[in-house]
Amino acid sequence: MTGEPASPPLLCLDLGTSAAKAALVDCDGRTRAVATRAYPTATTPDGGAEQDPGDWLRATREAIGEVSAAADTAPPSALAITGQMQDLILLPAPSTPQTPAILYSDTRAVIEAEEIHALLAGQGADWDALTGNQQDATSCAAMHRRLRRTDPATVKRSRGLVFGPAGFLADALGLGAWCDPTTASTTGLLDAGTRRWSPAVARAAGIPQEHLPRLTSGSAQTIGRTDARAQDLLGLPAGIPVVLVAGDAGATTAGIVGLAAGEAYAYMGTSGWVASVVADAPVGSARHSVDVSHRLLLEADGSGRRSLRISALLAAGAAASWAREAFLGGASTSQADGLLEQREAECGRGPTGLLALPSIHGERYPVRDAELRAAVLGMDATTRGPDVYAAVLEGVAHAIGHALAGVDGADGGEGADGGAGVLAVTGGGAASAPWRRILADVTGRQVRAVPEADAALLGTALLAAEALELPHRIRPLAEQARSGGVVVEPEARAVQGHARMRAAHRALYGAAADVMAMVPTGE
Repeated sequence: MTGEPASPPLLCLDLGTSAAKAALVDCDGRTRAVATRAYPTATTPDGGAEQDPGDWLRATREAIGEVSAAADTAPPSALAITGQMQDLILLPAPSTPQTPAILYSDTRAVIEAEEIHALLAGQGADWDALTGNQQDATSCAAMHRRLRRTDPATVKRSRGLVFGPAGFLADALGLGAWCDPTTASTTGLLDAGTRRWSPAVARAAGIPQEHLPRLTSGSAQTIGRTDARAQDLLGLPAGIPVVLVAGDAGATTAGIVGLAAGEAYAYMGTSGWVASVVADAPVGSARHSVDVSHRLLLEADGSGRRSLRISALLAAGAAASWAREAFLGGASTSQADGLLEQREAECGRGPTGLLALPSIHGERYPVRDAELRAAVLGMDATTRGPDVYAAVLEGVAHAIGHALAGVDGADGGEGADGGAGVLAVTGGGAASAPWRRILADVTGRQVRAVPEADAALLGTALLAAEALELPHRIRPLAEQARSGGVVVEPEARAVQGHARMRAAHRALYGAAADVMAMVPTGE
């Protein structure tokens, strides 16, 4: 909605993987105050990763206290919450202690994931196809099945489940157990066809149907108002609407490009990903086939029929950092950019002629292979360090291009992805002008760098304002950048050159994996 913003600011919370962030965002889109409070993660040698939900509450209260004191405003118009997804949190029965939350990165449930796959297959169902995503040990269903085996008493005492700190906070405020569709899509428990919890998976996981949280209908929904508990818990008065927003991937996408079908952005931090908002295809169709991307729902009621498709790269900036150390003598990013500028002045834009995989830590897209490693193919006696460095950046750009092509059902053959819109790019790698030009030429799209600061909080404010039907002028960061951001245009000759390399680059993932499998390991 638009109009004259006059409401008090929205109090937005992002309960992330390592910290609680709070911000007061007014309906003009200005952030009045922001604060962060960290909380620890406990890890174990066998792959465990846990957090104490009590730490979430402590950090949230402290962050809210700081922004409230800094802004010195009237009570917020609403409390809007997002946060990390794919956690398993058992809600304890009255007078019993809260147990640790099992995080999305916990990998202890390998056996249990295999068992659920087998149980469902025995019933004629494919777990991956049912949920629309590949399922493994990080599935909340597998985590719960494991917990029933290792700590049955705690499971028996629980009164329900939530799947992230946002849902936990809502329950702590007395609003009951809730889950947004985006977070629900990460759990391995949501039927992608019905957009409801799957009874078959719940049975296989040992979860009573009544223990599953209620699903919100869309990317933001008012789930109640604060009462007297909010004062003790968070220092907030009673009567404030509470809006549960899409999990952090959805909120971040909303804050960067919005959630309209067709929007997409690329993130080039230490790792990387491409997030695309896509119109849903019928379950079972070719466009809905399960691949190594994550497909997360944005609505549970089917009203908008949009999903968030996320294709993750294990190394983007990390690959560039490795290449600077290995091939440029440890040059800084600015020094490396200078070498690329010099190379471009001498050789022009276009492919290096080398093929590089950036997979120094394994890979998640366009293949999921933990054993895959980086490779550079095509070097000869004239190849120098800047050439190899440029090739590694091309390799990351090609991976992003494969992901963009996958959105449209392309087969990864010759040709750019064909997208007409400007590709928003964020993360540390987006600061490199030569890398942005490489990305534009490899994908065939215009590229604009967009700041990423507090995108999830901005997206939370935007989605909450829409859900509350507040007049507002909150805009995604990419839209804000249109007034001043520099757009990098692809160069036609360079685009054609990279397009001829695309199929070969895609084939290199399989070829490198085959060769790696032949290399002896161990003694």
